Amino acid sequence: MQCRSEQTAAPAISLFGAYVSVAGTGFSIHPMHRLCLLSWLLLFAGGCTDPASDLGSDLLQGSQEPRVVPLAPELFATEPFHDITGATPRALAGTVDDPLMGTVSAIGHIDFDVGFDGTAPDVEGAALRLRRTYIYGDTVSMLSLAVHDILESWTATGSKADTALALGQEITTFEFLSNDTVVTVPMPEAWVDAYKDTLRHDNADSLFHGLAFVPLSGQAVVGFIETRTYLKLYTPSDTVDFKFQQSLTTTMRPESPMPPENRMLMQDAAGPTVRMAFDLDAFASQPINGAVVVVHVDTLALQEVPADFVRPTIRQLQLVAVKDEDQPAILVGSATVSEGIFAFSGSDVSSYFHRVLFGLEEYTYMELRAPVLDNSLNAMVLHDTSSTDFAPHLRLIFGS
Repeated sequence: MQCRSEQTAAPAISLFGAYVSVAGTGFSIHPMHRLCLLSWLLLFAGGCTDPASDLGSDLLQGSQEPRVVPLAPELFATEPFHDITGATPRALAGTVDDPLMGTVSAIGHIDFDVGFDGTAPDVEGAALRLRRTYIYGDTVSMLSLAVHDILESWTATGSKADTALALGQEITTFEFLSNDTVVTVPMPEAWVDAYKDTLRHDNADSLFHGLAFVPLSGQAVVGFIETRTYLKLYTPSDTVDFKFQQSLTTTMRPESPMPPENRMLMQDAAGPTVRMAFDLDAFASQPINGAVVVVHVDTLALQEVPADFVRPTIRQLQLVAVKDEDQPAILVGSATVSEGIFAFSGSDVSSYFHRVLFGLEEYTYMELRAPVLDNSLNAMVLHDTSSTDFAPHLRLIFGS
């Protein structure tokens, strides 16, 4: 039998998590649609190892059909958010005024693995070689960035997009087209003279803290990738390439974006993000055979862009559970968008909700997050809870 369901896609199975949101509308599932959902959902339902768990047991009880209970979220709302942008292989820099997402700026920070093998030769010149692999905004815009020294040591791992580093005076400025793939920036003689002894020092890594790229003008944010991005030093007989060691992107948003009616906006790194929560008290201590969290994307709204403008979209999301903001979030599951739907499902998602029902897990809210390693300003437009056909919801699967 072939099953069909409008805007329904087989969910991605993963080990990642989500956030919580605000809700308040009901919905129904056509019997045929429900059968289609169950056909793949039950394949992925798994069991728990704790004593209270009956997850995955007695799935169909012969030929009887399980019961599907759809729940609208009691919370589904956007919240300001600063993602982790440190220790990623890409640093972002620039400014863009997006007619949908509003204005956002990014300062990129890159530290280089400096140090010579053996006797350090004289330094006669220096230049930056920046490899661009990401663009958000006007693809034919001329960008202008200023280069600054980073004055203090810093830790990239775990640093968020609102982290501010101490910067020195402007060293130089440079211009390039936003779609240039390689940008070379000669460093001024005054900077070379000031730093040549530092860069030749045995303890150079502790004395030199990297460079920051601050936007001056233009209508795009670009990303410089770790591979083939160097600080090049010129010696009397050779060229030495100091490799990209660590990065951090700091983002600024002058004002919150204004979403279209009945829609919610989400953007990686700079925020906002989406929180959600579900009232599960009525199902306490009831074993489930599966659980799916469904979020619908407005793909048409994302496609409306000016000429020569690129707005990359979020393709993968994590669903995380947060109990206390001072504690690490718990990864509930992950999903890749398919036919305009993020469907968080599988044994990890089902097991987590099963444990919540039995009081073995607690959360304050869940949150949607883009993967940390994909440092970007990718965006997404979601249907909110007022949508009749595409409202976000949780589906609990019970034995009949």
